[in-house]
Amino acid sequence: MPMLYFAVPTVALLVTLGLAASIALLAALLWFASRDNVRAKRSVLLVAIPAWAIGLAVAVLPAAPLPDPSIPAGTFNWIPFLAHRERDLGVEMLANLGLFAPLGLMLSFCWRRFAVLKTTLLVLGISICVEATQLALRNNRASDITDIITNTAGGFIAAMIGWVLVSLIGNRKATAETPVPDSLLER
Repeated sequence: MPMLYFAVPTVALLVTLGLAASIALLAALLWFASRDNVRAKRSVLLVAIPAWAIGLAVAVLPAAPLPDPSIPAGTFNWIPFLAHRERDLGVEMLANLGLFAPLGLMLSFCWRRFAVLKTTLLVLGISICVEATQLALRNNRASDITDIITNTAGGFIAAMIGWVLVSLIGNRKATAETPVPDSLLER
């Protein structure tokens, strides 16, 4: 049975498309949040979150063409950044940071309280599940603590950015809706 995998140019194309879709999604969420259109915001999220999950599965579950030389097949690497010491994996690290960033942004528009904490914990859990699945599938993918760390960091950073944006929109709306006291109008 032939293994399904994506060549590097395809991965670059998928990352570029994902980034463009994330920027468009963020713009739409900011637009609807600034207009206080909760129904439209929820509708976008009800489509975008499952679409992101499908994209995640397509990105991380197909087999790699060659096994990772730094991590023996069927094992989990518990040493952070081990593979990065042996070869330059800067692009892979950036990709792992960006992999969960869209989810972090989207969830910051869902939860009102403790959005960053909830998002970070959810991203951590999903990332652990992804690495465990890759380990169980034995599909030439490296199961690595570094991936969990970078995925979680990407989700956390994006959740922080989203929380700041949502807070700014909320503060701007609250300031615009605050009535001017009569005592200031009489002067």
